[in-house]
Amino acid sequence: MTKSILITCLLFISIFGNATDVKVTYVETVRGLENDPYAVNFTITWKNSWNNDRNHDASWVFFKLKQDNGSIHQFIKKGTARMLWKGASSMPDAKIEVAEDGSGLFVYPGSKYRGDVTYHITVERDTAKTDYRRRFQSMEAVAIEMVYIPEGGFTLGDPLEESQRFGAFYQSDAEGNFEGLYKINSEDQEIPVGPNKGSLYYQSRNEIYQGDQQGPIPASFPNGYSSFYMMKYEVTQGLYARFLNLIGKTAATVRVNFGSPSYEKHGGTIKLKEGKYVAGNPERRNVYFHWDDMMAFTDWAALRPYTEFEFTKAARGPLKPKQKEYPWNTSTMDRMANRIDPRTQDQVMLNGMTEADMTEANREMFGASYYWVMNLAGSMWEKVITVGDELGRSFTGVHGDGSISYYGYADVDDWPEGFREVKGYGYRGGGYYGEKGDITDFNPYSPIAFRRYGAWSGGPRNAAYGYRAARSAPAN
Repeated sequence: MTKSILITCLLFISIFGNATDVKVTYVETVRGLENDPYAVNFTITWKNSWNNDRNHDASWVFFKLKQDNGSIHQFIKKGTARMLWKGASSMPDAKIEVAEDGSGLFVYPGSKYRGDVTYHITVERDTAKTDYRRRFQSMEAVAIEMVYIPEGGFTLGDPLEESQRFGAFYQSDAEGNFEGLYKINSEDQEIPVGPNKGSLYYQSRNEIYQGDQQGPIPASFPNGYSSFYMMKYEVTQGLYARFLNLIGKTAATVRVNFGSPSYEKHGGTIKLKEGKYVAGNPERRNVYFHWDDMMAFTDWAALRPYTEFEFTKAARGPLKPKQKEYPWNTSTMDRMANRIDPRTQDQVMLNGMTEADMTEANREMFGASYYWVMNLAGSMWEKVITVGDELGRSFTGVHGDGSISYYGYADVDDWPEGFREVKGYGYRGGGYYGEKGDITDFNPYSPIAFRRYGAWSGGPRNAAYGYRAARSAPAN
């Protein structure tokens, strides 16, 4: 009977994947007369874009000068980006925000909209920051779909008493007991931690896993109040293969992630073919991804890791917390139709819907968060900066600069390291291990507030450990 039901259900699934449909084409370097600026023109398209009263999506675009062995990050000038044309008159004009450091730009629909977009854009290169005269093969443009998380307060924790057993945050009374949930109301607040009235606190059965219960958390720590961008999906295999192809050969040798005998069994498709890294399924989530791989990718993309407070903000938004609330803001999985197909390891929709069908009324079926960030539970454990140890609490949100070391390591002093250190990050959200088993409170779906491994900075490359990066929003 069970087998018959499974076969019937599979007839209705649709391949959902991490629908990262963003594409950059017609990348052209432009040089006019001797005193004219050096520019780059490109066309960018992606599906299911939106701009509404709550927030908007965007594409983060950055440029690399490809050479025989690796590439050089290309910086651009603020105030020089312009939309030259758009794909249809019904589309709003593009809004373009160049990062403060010139490492890349955000592109998104400039007014209310829902649908596909196509924009042709020009921007001047900052030749003072990049030696454009060095020999290179081509100008490469990389685009990543992001979601804008607006400024505003939110609440940490879960009203369910049982959540405290899993390290959920709460507001303490004078003896360390639960006195309510903890609210983040400002970007510059220093957060006291401990068994003191009004302080943030949490139970920790094991310091390695839930944290040291120490503080304070400095005001410089990205606590989620300020606006930021987060990747809409986890890093995909196609994006990671692009990364491997655009870093030096020595760095790529260190960052190659497909050496495990079980890599293909758990959905890995990246291979080396004729000297180039190719993903057989570029839209599938990237598996066997270690923390140091993640930080190297993040530094190269001029992004940053995000914190466990920002995880809560992206999942819950300003909503009042529910008991045992999942990232799609209900306390059940009854309507959630987004699954990992155990046969193929693809993300699928059991009801046949595609992301074009997603609305605020049905986002629970897609497992989409309050801000429409996808797969914050059920796909990969989200590796985040923890508040459970002193190294994590010292994180200040510094962005990567577009370059990594010769041996493939991120070189940002503010970020934790994996193989060399055992602190600074943890896991949130729950992950799919590719094995048949019962659904529990942490595998593969973990409620927003549960911190069973919120401070554990361990774990080798694994099919269930994933990642997405973030970037603080540019100043208006």
